[in-house]
Amino acid sequence: MNKRKSSPRQDYLDVKAIEAALDAQSLPPGPERTEALRKAEKLRNVADYNYLFSSELRPEVTGGQPK
Repeated sequence: MNKRKSSPRQDYLDVKAIEAALDAQSLPPGPERTEALRKAEKLRNVADYNYLFSSELRPEVTGGQPK
């Protein structure tokens, strides 16, 4: 099973996204909570995109030119 390698930046983004989601969930229903949940969702998306477009997912180059 492949373990996901994480960079310090990725760890930071993951933590911020989780913290924002927990903070938003602790708020009472209303416009402030809705806005906080949107912010948390945006942070989660940034963390996901950062991982998806990072070099962590690129295959290792073994040399040679593709034909």
